[in-house]
Amino acid sequence: MSQQIKGIVPPPFRMPPESQVERRRRAIRQAPRVEVPLLIRLFTWYCFLRATADLTLAVLARLSPDSPITLFANVHFNPIPPPIPPDAAFLAQALLYMVVGWRWFRRDWRARWGAMFLSGVTAANSAYLWITYHPAPNPTQGAPIVHQDPVIPLLVNLAICCYLAFYPGMQEAFSETSLR
Repeated sequence: MSQQIKGIVPPPFRMPPESQVERRRRAIRQAPRVEVPLLIRLFTWYCFLRATADLTLAVLARLSPDSPITLFANVHFNPIPPPIPPDAAFLAQALLYMVVGWRWFRRDWRARWGAMFLSGVTAANSAYLWITYHPAPNPTQGAPIVHQDPVIPLLVNLAICCYLAFYPGMQEAFSETSLR
């Protein structure tokens, strides 16, 4: 009794471990659920669907490399140069999209900050290209050089970065704790 702090009375008995587990479960169930914004859910589903499509293309490229579907996918959707086989490229893309989708599904705060960083850098690069953009005629060829207009990528990436940074409820949707 001499070790007790004045005003704090210990409970008369110890709580059994099974009651402690039930108490924790009840506390988790009663925790307020955060409503995830629609675009975050859509992007998560996009990542999983893209991973499934890339995995399907990897299997097709492995089983029938000369089929028209595989040749079309290799020309239009394979960003990795030809020394790497297309099945390995599609498999790598499938794994990458699966990891990104899983991180967004778990609402990992690092996924949000990574996406904000990448879209911010892309917006800054597009802004730089827009500032320095001027279609000038090429003196050796005589015809003007056609460049892609960087305004659309600038606006899209700026919108993505601002959405992830300032949209209401975004901070709560991506908590910095790993209790989920």
